[in-house]
Amino acid sequence: MVLLACAVAGFGILFLLYQSAMLAAGALIIGGVLALMFRWPEIGTLVALFAIYSNVGVLAMRSQGAIQATAGSADQNPRIAIVLAAIALLLFVPLVHQLLIRKEQFIFDRGFVLMVVFFGALLVSSLFARDGRLAGARVAGYLVEGLGPYFLLTNVVRDLSTLKRATWALLLAGSLMGGLTVYQRATHTEDRIYGGMAQMGTDVTLTASGQERSLRPSGLTERGGAEGQLRAAGPIGETNRYAQILLVLLPLAVLAFRTERSRTLRTLALVAASLILGGLLLTYSRGTLLAGLVMFGMMAYMGLLKPRQVLIAVLVMGVLVATFAPGVITRMGTLGPLKSLLFRTNFTSQVPDTSAVHRYVLDAAAWHVFLDHPIFGVGPGHFAEYYSIPYGNRIGLIEATKKLLAHNLYLGTLAETGVTGFACLLAIFFVIMQGLWKERRRWLQSRPELASLATAFFLCLCAYAMSAAFIHLSYQRYFWLLMALSSAAARIVHSTREQQAIGEPFLSEGKTS
Repeated sequence: MVLLACAVAGFGILFLLYQSAMLAAGALIIGGVLALMFRWPEIGTLVALFAIYSNVGVLAMRSQGAIQATAGSADQNPRIAIVLAAIALLLFVPLVHQLLIRKEQFIFDRGFVLMVVFFGALLVSSLFARDGRLAGARVAGYLVEGLGPYFLLTNVVRDLSTLKRATWALLLAGSLMGGLTVYQRATHTEDRIYGGMAQMGTDVTLTASGQERSLRPSGLTERGGAEGQLRAAGPIGETNRYAQILLVLLPLAVLAFRTERSRTLRTLALVAASLILGGLLLTYSRGTLLAGLVMFGMMAYMGLLKPRQVLIAVLVMGVLVATFAPGVITRMGTLGPLKSLLFRTNFTSQVPDTSAVHRYVLDAAAWHVFLDHPIFGVGPGHFAEYYSIPYGNRIGLIEATKKLLAHNLYLGTLAETGVTGFACLLAIFFVIMQGLWKERRRWLQSRPELASLATAFFLCLCAYAMSAAFIHLSYQRYFWLLMALSSAAARIVHSTREQQAIGEPFLSEGKTS
């Protein structure tokens, strides 16, 4: 039987090698990880988290030419569903270990229950949708990228040591992404995307005649770099989303730096924070940078950072901006003319940039769609496909010609699922953040490290919630992964017993799941 299994595995690897070397390498890596998981089941959880957050599994399934051309959500690219299913297998081993070896029970927390309710809201909204196939694809995407991963992660991350190592897996992914972005800019190799891990995005601006002009690079410089104002897009290929997934990691890096006792680990946490912050700045994402400034203030107010550390962080940020991204200041300065757009005054002094106008039009269109369909919305995925152009043209500022999502998570949810889905989404946010806030207050005096843990995940959700005002819910797997770990953090901190060692370091050698 063993020889037969080895023969089948060998033929399988040869078949994959014939199809693609990357697929064969991926199969070998997954096989090796599965073998190690029989000895250390927790490895599957950590590898799955790293693979999802760094997007390496998805990139491995794409050709070099397709990396920049395809979207990164399961309903738009079937290969992503295959990758997520393969990654889910890595989570099944620790799940079986929890259920059969440790005799644990399934966990159905309040967040999961509300996600099931949200699934029901999506189904009801789909019944009234114009295109049943499109709505069904979006609902299936929610199951693959949202409900399924949330359930698996909340059931395999059950103790403090696993949660801490899971946090380090995310920081490792963020360091890899941010480090490649910084290296790419420092070496002027913007023409290389490093296997898709360091993709580049562009801006659109107006010419003197009022026509749109893409800043996509038209050629290479003498040093080999690309011309034009390029923005880092990481392994996703979308600048604002890349900025968002880096932003939410900063509180976790600060947590590691604050609570680790080992000087080596504190240094690693500081390096991780610097790389993540460097990558974030190179995205030139104005909304995310604004959310980051507010988040730094919240970290100081809530005690996760001391005032002296905030000052040091600001100085480091200034050095990074001056060294790698001096255009950040200029780009942030473009926010000034937005007041004339928001208050609909004349544009005689300064004209808002095209990107801001497009976003304003899309968000206003989403709001009007909601007003016309307030209860159940127009159906999952329908705003961009059927309503963004006609409703956008009603605004009258520009002529909408492309089918685009609303650049606001909340307005997009209102437009597509109405108050029903919107209430479910807010409820998920509320119950998880409330749990973290209660645990923070509970342990603030007696167990400050547990309070810091709850505070860090609370701030992660705050950062996502703030940045979501400037971006839609594509690549939703990142959102639900963060929700799952935050819910697990609230539950683990709540169940931590007093007899556990006070002052346990952030990366402990405690019992693994």
